[in-house]
Amino acid sequence: MIIGKPLFRNNDLDGYLRAQVGAIDDHVRRNIGKDDLTKIDAEIVKSMMTEARVEPLQVEFDNPNKEAREARVQVSDTFSGRVTIDGVRATRSFAFTGDAGLFNLRTNPYSSVLPYGEVQAGRVTIGMEGRNDPETLKREIDRQEEILRQYVGYSKAQVDAHNNTLEGLLTASIGRRRAHLANINDLASKI
Repeated sequence: MIIGKPLFRNNDLDGYLRAQVGAIDDHVRRNIGKDDLTKIDAEIVKSMMTEARVEPLQVEFDNPNKEAREARVQVSDTFSGRVTIDGVRATRSFAFTGDAGLFNLRTNPYSSVLPYGEVQAGRVTIGMEGRNDPETLKREIDRQEEILRQYVGYSKAQVDAHNNTLEGLLTASIGRRRAHLANINDLASKI
C-alpha cells in the first residue's frame, strides 16, 4: 500500500498564480506612498521582488534518506480476504526548499496518475507498506519518485514563468501608482 496522500491535487496552480498577479496593484498601493516617489522604479521593484516572488519547489532527489522498518500491514489473502501480517514500511525522504503549499496545487499539465507522499518540516516522503519483498518495494518507490520528479518539474516550470513576468508587472503597477499620486498632488494645488 502506498503511503501518504495524493500530491498536486487540491487546487489549481494557474488560479493561484493569477491571484498573485491580481494582488500586485493592491500590494503596490499599500506599500508605495508619496515619499517613495523620489526613488526610481527599478529600486522600488527590486525592494518588492522578494515579497512578490513565489518560491518554486526544489527537491534534492540526489540525496534521499532511505528507511525500512517493521510494520503491521493488511494484505489480501487467497482464502480469507484481508489479513494483517508482519511487513515493512519502506520510505525515501527528500529535503526540499520552496513554498510547501505548492505540493497541494494541481499543475498544468495534469493527469490522473499522481504522486503520493507526506510533506512535513521541509521534507517530502514517499514509500510503501507491504510484504518484505525488496524488488516490489523498490519498483513501486522508484515509480513514485519518477512521478514526483515529473510533477515537481511541472510546478517549477509554471512558477518560474510566473516569476519571470513579475518585474514587468511591478514596473507597470508602480508607474500607475506614481501617476495616480502625481494627479492627487496636482489636484491639491488646483483646489
